[in-house]
Amino acid sequence: MTKQNSKTSYLISAITLAVILSGCFATYQDSGFKSLFTSLNNCQSFTDPTDPNSTPYKLCAGIAGYQLILRKVGAGRKSIEILSDSQQSFPLNYQQVVTRQMFHLGDQAEWRVAESSSGSEPQALIAEIHAHEDLDEPDRVSAIYLAVAKISATESCVTDVVKQQEVSREQLHQLADKASQSACIGLPPY
Repeated sequence: MTKQNSKTSYLISAITLAVILSGCFATYQDSGFKSLFTSLNNCQSFTDPTDPNSTPYKLCAGIAGYQLILRKVGAGRKSIEILSDSQQSFPLNYQQVVTRQMFHLGDQAEWRVAESSSGSEPQALIAEIHAHEDLDEPDRVSAIYLAVAKISATESCVTDVVKQQEVSREQLHQLADKASQSACIGLPPY
């Protein structure tokens, strides 16, 4: 092989690789997903009339007919339930799949939404869970977890839990955008 053919072959290979890689990047960037946010602080308080204990909960605005319910799950902790557009409730059970220790929720939840010609459809929800896992300093937040939950008309559940400092925003969005194909995190054995 001549020196010229070798350079040409190398150049063609490099260009081909660059086109393939840029195509993958463009596919993710142009995936049709965007983020919308719901405040977890400005929610309406309600009491479930069917609950004999009259346990209060908060109903938070959502998107595309979906809403969020903040409900106490014991010892002052609150978890999120996704209320679908058909009014079906899906508890995310952070107290079982994220941490068994004390925790509180962050100020907002992030919806990952698929955009199409028919409108917006929520695909995933990302929430911050501020955990108090240091038993020697129970008031200190020792870890912030990001819980990714998939959303569908028939099933919503946590699919991924990562520590905030261990993932970039882009990596988190990639997890959320693929959540619909991920399995639910099972409850750990007691």
